[in-house]
Amino acid sequence: MRTHREVTKPRLSRTQLAALITVGAIVAIVVLAIVVDSALYYNKVHAGVQVSGVSLGGLTRDEAAAALNDYVEDVQQNPIVLTSGEWRWSLMPGDVGTEMDIAGAVAQAMDVTRENNLFSDLGKRLKLYFSEVEIPLEGTVDSAMMDDVLGQVAEQLDVEPVDAGLVIDGAEIKVIESQDGSAVDRDTLREDLKALLLTFHTTELEVPMVVKEPRVRAEDNQAALEQAEIMISAPLRLKSDDKTWTLSPEKIAAAMSFTSEDKDGVSTLVPLISAEKLDLSFFSEVEEVVATEPVNASFDSDGTKAWVIPGVVGKTLDRERTVELLLAAALTEGSRAVDVAVKTVDPELTTEEAEAMGIKDRLASYTTEPYAGSSARQVNVRITTQYASDVMLAPGEVYNFDKQIGPRTSARGYKPAPGIVGGGELEDVLGGGICQVSTTLFNAAYEAGLEIVERHNHSLYISHYPDGRDATVSAGGKNLRFKNDTDHYIWIRGVSDGITTTFNIYGTSDGRKVSSSFSGFSWGQGRTEVTVINKSLAPGTSRVKISGQSGRSCSVTRTITWPDGTKKTEKFPSYFPMIPRTIEVNPAPTTTTTTPTSTTTTTTKPSSTTTSATAPPSTTATTEAPPGTVEF
Repeated sequence: MRTHREVTKPRLSRTQLAALITVGAIVAIVVLAIVVDSALYYNKVHAGVQVSGVSLGGLTRDEAAAALNDYVEDVQQNPIVLTSGEWRWSLMPGDVGTEMDIAGAVAQAMDVTRENNLFSDLGKRLKLYFSEVEIPLEGTVDSAMMDDVLGQVAEQLDVEPVDAGLVIDGAEIKVIESQDGSAVDRDTLREDLKALLLTFHTTELEVPMVVKEPRVRAEDNQAALEQAEIMISAPLRLKSDDKTWTLSPEKIAAAMSFTSEDKDGVSTLVPLISAEKLDLSFFSEVEEVVATEPVNASFDSDGTKAWVIPGVVGKTLDRERTVELLLAAALTEGSRAVDVAVKTVDPELTTEEAEAMGIKDRLASYTTEPYAGSSARQVNVRITTQYASDVMLAPGEVYNFDKQIGPRTSARGYKPAPGIVGGGELEDVLGGGICQVSTTLFNAAYEAGLEIVERHNHSLYISHYPDGRDATVSAGGKNLRFKNDTDHYIWIRGVSDGITTTFNIYGTSDGRKVSSSFSGFSWGQGRTEVTVINKSLAPGTSRVKISGQSGRSCSVTRTITWPDGTKKTEKFPSYFPMIPRTIEVNPAPTTTTTTPTSTTTTTTKPSSTTTSATAPPSTTATTEAPPGTVEF
């Protein structure tokens, strides 16, 4: 028969129970302390944290900032006193723009117990009850204001050194001994001041000084004395061909300068002749005699080819070398005459540079048919050709006709002559007629196969210009532009007597050939006729105000062929709108009707043309000139 044994649980002894209760109590106390600590310093700086000696424990962020601000304002009421001998300067923090980072310091104070994990922060909180944490209050100063203060101090204290030298007093040469100077050590003073200002130390600060050595210091002046006496012992003569200039002993003395050289470890004074001290009129007179202006290389042509006219190298006085020669002669007791030293001056455009530009072949030539017009028009054409001519165009550069010839003003020689204004009317305008120049130049560029960037035809058809190849310009508006798309410079040269105008374009031929074809005219709307009343006319008289024209259009096709067979074909369209013939009349006195009458007539068109025409779709096509636009 089996029996059951009773199992009994071990009981805690009185000592163990007491220990357990103690531990529990300690834990409870710690937890309570943590809770109380967290409650006390929630959103506040923890006890034991201070900034620059100011305790911020128990203060909120705003309260801490206010406390620090009050402290800063209080301590910044006291000046730092700079001293140097009898000199004293009181410097307030505001004088150099001192700014303290109060917000940053408060942020650091708040984060002392809030920047790590829970256990680390708990350890810091506990430690702060037994030891304090000091956070520095940092700040800045205004560099420009600080430099201004240092400059004012240096202005009073800096003493310039005295260079060793010689002076001539009558016939006697006297020695001037060198003397050290002194200067404010600005870098050191700046750092010292900044440290005091940012740590709120108000005290006296001795201004640090450094020795400022002279540029010329000599320990042995005897040799310099002897050399100086030789230099002023007799005049110096400067020669250039048959011209001679004399430097008297007095002028030599006035031009003397001194430096020091190390000779066998001894600083020795050495006399010189200074180019700067020589009388300006002396060198100016010499320069006037010996100098010759350089001449730029240029170009000339005979109408079929171009060539370089060599440049000429110029000469100018070499002052530095001339002074060296004068000094060498002055230090001798023999011949005291020297030749003027000169140096060459290259022209802006040398012969070599000009030859490298490749201006040699005539790429194209074009002459517009003689057209006399008025004498004023001839003047305009002649001077515009001069303004537009003798232009060197680099590879890739664009010729801008409007910019090249400049404004059309009477001050620049322009005369009033007929020009096209809005609606096809002709009126006298400054520069009227210069489209002969732009048309001639356009055709030369066209024949040369150059890239045409911009071209516009006139709103009126002009019979003495090549069909479909006229080019109008207006100041600040329609323009003629073309590009040098060759690998060398091109030279644009024009001549005109005001009646016949020719442009030649020279460069280096790349073998391109140009062929051209004309489309013929397509006729559009026939010219109509409009009669309007003009009471300024004599009663019963009339006049044609605008001749008008029938509408028409055409195009010119250019094909450029290069030696390798590459071709480029492009079309240059022209459009001439219908412009009514306008007749002004003043009816006879018996006429009672004042309403303008308008009669429309149909112009007979050649049977081989079409009955309508529109502007071809092209960026270079031109419509009728709007009112206010002048076509020259």
